[in-house]
Amino acid sequence: MNAAIRSTCLGILSIAFAVPAAAQSVRSTIANARLGPGYAQLLNLAATPDISEAHYELTGGDTRPTIDVLRVPFESRWRALSGDSDLYWRIAAGYLEVKDDFPVDAPPGDAGGISSKWSAYSLSGGLVAKIRLAGGFTLEPALDLSAAELDNRTRYSGAATSLQPLLDRILFNWRTNASLVTPNLGLEWKLATPARTVKVRGHLAWSWISSFDESDPVLKFHETAGVYSIRAEHVAPTGMQLAERALHWVVFGGYAGFFGDNRKALGFNSIAQAGAGVEAPLSITRLDSTRVRLGASYLFGSDVKGWTVSLGFEY
Repeated sequence: MNAAIRSTCLGILSIAFAVPAAAQSVRSTIANARLGPGYAQLLNLAATPDISEAHYELTGGDTRPTIDVLRVPFESRWRALSGDSDLYWRIAAGYLEVKDDFPVDAPPGDAGGISSKWSAYSLSGGLVAKIRLAGGFTLEPALDLSAAELDNRTRYSGAATSLQPLLDRILFNWRTNASLVTPNLGLEWKLATPARTVKVRGHLAWSWISSFDESDPVLKFHETAGVYSIRAEHVAPTGMQLAERALHWVVFGGYAGFFGDNRKALGFNSIAQAGAGVEAPLSITRLDSTRVRLGASYLFGSDVKGWTVSLGFEY
């Protein structure tokens, strides 16, 4: 879990042990802790594509929470808008899982612990216009709408079990639904020759994220989240074929991060990526068709590291 939420959780645990009968005090503390930005950023990470799907480990604290992100996107051309622009529709499913452990030391020295897992599920749909400009540039304004769910499942052990009546449904073991409205803008430059393809792409997205149907009113939030990314890749033929399709090797790198008031909510601001892979077109006759890519990469940044092995489509 991110550092801000984790710090709040540990503070609330101390209050609960110090004044075990003061359930209302614990509830008020949680309500005033502004945990919403962290919850919103988890949903944003699940639903938006700028931060790569991968396994992440946060390294800035005394424990190392993990984040796993998985997305399955699909995109297809809908209609031509003009000779130089087309309208595409797209959908994507996303999943995120965060795991963290909270050691609990209760007077007079009894040990215990809390093992917690946050899970986010998202389903997004949207439209993107691809406007071809001069010099190999393409401008891509888009709007995506997402429905999502975020839940927490927690196990208490040892001395921590006495906290369960105070913390369940408001800090642990809860669920909420949420909506995301995300206007976004991409700009891509592409150079394609028989010997190689070079592509550089930048992207910005801004989301309004609102919870609804919360399991407890204290969970309600209305937040914003911004994310950016820049990515470059080089594709060249290997001289080999796979199922009668030309096989290409790929090297790629990128940099992505959060912006806005809630940019620090997950415990890291930005992350770099470097990787390599191979790809082949779906079509035997059209080399510019949708491609299937198998790749692996390493991700790194201040207080975070990660890795991924992926198989997916490149549009």
